Amino acid sequence: MNMKKNILILSLALLLSACGGKSTDVTVATVGDYEITKSQFEFYLNSVKQQMQGTEISSEEDWENTEIDGKKAIDVAKEQALDIALTNIAYIEIFEKEGYKLDSEAKDKIKQSKDSIVSQYEQNGGYDAFLEQSGIDDSFVDLLCESMYCSDVLYENFSADYKLDEGEVDKFFEENAADIAKYRTAKHVLILTQNMDTGEVYDEAKKAEAKKKAEEIYQRALKGEDFDTLVSENSEDPGSLTNPDGYTFTDGEMVAEFQNCVDSLKPGEIGFVESSFGYHIIKRLELNMDYFRPTVENSITVQDFNEHIENKISEYSITLVENDA
Repeated sequence: MNMKKNILILSLALLLSACGGKSTDVTVATVGDYEITKSQFEFYLNSVKQQMQGTEISSEEDWENTEIDGKKAIDVAKEQALDIALTNIAYIEIFEKEGYKLDSEAKDKIKQSKDSIVSQYEQNGGYDAFLEQSGIDDSFVDLLCESMYCSDVLYENFSADYKLDEGEVDKFFEENAADIAKYRTAKHVLILTQNMDTGEVYDEAKKAEAKKKAEEIYQRALKGEDFDTLVSENSEDPGSLTNPDGYTFTDGEMVAEFQNCVDSLKPGEIGFVESSFGYHIIKRLELNMDYFRPTVENSITVQDFNEHIENKISEYSITLVENDA
């Protein structure tokens, strides 16, 4: 489902998954006193390209030949890379201009983020090797960690006073009705025909025993026994306990047999099907729109926060100046 977020900054986790390669470290742009080097720009660009990569853009030729809103895909990616570079620095600038300070507690949190990144890469080929391969240096990682901290503080303070516009929520559901309609909700009792720890399939005798048990539960469900009780007392799916309201899923998220069985049912109806996991007694439920609400609310809040940051960038005249050289 397309949440239509206006993301101006990539998450640090995504940024640190990018891989560039060493380049001549000349300054390609500035934001106030901050310099954006060629290697940093290429790092952002590779991150954006990872996000944009898809069936229509799968080769270097595609980046040059594919058009997005009348522009080459590569030019769109470069614009987004510069936007992210500007916004990362703007978080730090706005943080300072709004009167926040990097006190000892803040510096400790930034250091913890940095230490986590270093530890992650020390366990996976070495942090220094990661920097070399990505074409960046340690100070750039420091900047990203500081930017992430500042953005978190700004977001927390923005969301504390934020009032969600219910009209925006309704609009979201209207605009995404077709995608939402692809979701289903169902509960099931699963009787296994394999050992979930080892993956070993039961022998024929044990499988027959499982089938007999499943068919008996299916008949009890059809006769009107409380389905939740049948689930809690019989289901061998650990997810039945952690998902008491059932599974809400879209195409391809469940095994095909389970999905096809659910699709054959109307809300309130009960079906029976076998999959590679075992026998499923399935009850389809009405799709509860509240399932989507936390994600929708978060999406709208993030979008409005990004617009708030854009306004602050304009208010404080934070601009990116490209180096013509």
